[in-house]
Amino acid sequence: MDSEHRFKGVMSEEYRLIRLALPHFEELQNRTASAVKNFQREKGKPKLECIDIGCGDGVTAYTILETVPGVHLVCLDNEQKMINQARANLIEAVDENRCELIHTDALEYFLGLNSHSVDVVASVLTLHNMEREYRDELHRQIFRILAQGGLFVNADKYAPQDENERFRALGKALTRFFEAYAPLNKLDLLKEWVLHNVADQAPDRCMKEGDTIALLDEIGFTGIQILYRSNMEAVLVAYAP
Repeated sequence: MDSEHRFKGVMSEEYRLIRLALPHFEELQNRTASAVKNFQREKGKPKLECIDIGCGDGVTAYTILETVPGVHLVCLDNEQKMINQARANLIEAVDENRCELIHTDALEYFLGLNSHSVDVVASVLTLHNMEREYRDELHRQIFRILAQGGLFVNADKYAPQDENERFRALGKALTRFFEAYAPLNKLDLLKEWVLHNVADQAPDRCMKEGDTIALLDEIGFTGIQILYRSNMEAVLVAYAP
């Protein structure tokens, strides 16, 4: 069971432009890094082993590395173009062995890890891209590999449970993409992002907030909490017992 390749072509080549359509993009990154830093302080662990799922161009990894001293990051992505961009943006951290970049399927990688071997699993704007069956199993594997008291932090598209609210949120999101890319005449990119956002709401993919929290609770996570929300995107934290 492999994850899909949903960031091909123009979307991967110009991924940096996502910042124009998501004005809270940096906030999502900073909130994720702050959650890791707070976890480190509360646990009193000067060294942390952390995995970044779907590292993209490396912005999440860079923010964590700049915010959290003593963290070692393993960054995963199933798109080679994204790994190449991340390597260029994280070259210093890679050379210093603070960061490792791996072109791989996330679930396949997690299945090969020992139980309770990782302090933190972090991700930003990745898990919502996965089909539900794959994502549910990935959540179970995250729980398995986290050390006792370990942190799972995910800044992502957590859709509202209410269908009308979800429809309104989707409308706001699509408007932002039109406002960002149409004036730049980035029509191919606009088309891909519109189709991508609509596909995110498919019944076998849509990551609803309530459903996700219920699953995490069933798996065994504790302290599940939404720390921040802006329209469709939210930052969720959960802990291994």
